[in-house]
Amino acid sequence: MRTFIQTISIKEIIFLTANNEITLFGTASRDLLTYETQISINSSQLNRIINSLQGKNESVQVSEMFESRSTENGQVLFYFDGTALTNSEIEFHTFSQNEVLKQIRA
Repeated sequence: MRTFIQTISIKEIIFLTANNEITLFGTASRDLLTYETQISINSSQLNRIINSLQGKNESVQVSEMFESRSTENGQVLFYFDGTALTNSEIEFHTFSQNEVLKQIRA
């Protein structure tokens, strides 16, 4: 039986300082199936993603690519643009180890 490796090409990561919800936007791929997705992740998963991206993009400091923006209600929104990276694709198992993913597909 053939096993398929599921990957995601990260487009954006967004989170607010007021809550612990981090949302990752990207294009998921598994063999010939490709779809746009949003995934809610936690801070541990975010750290694994940043470490993986850093290993694939040694010429930039990935953690410094997060931009902060103030919102109208005084919170700070952090935004990461994955399209600015040379390689933004990682395998799902990098950040989904023993954790249930909350995935939204349209």
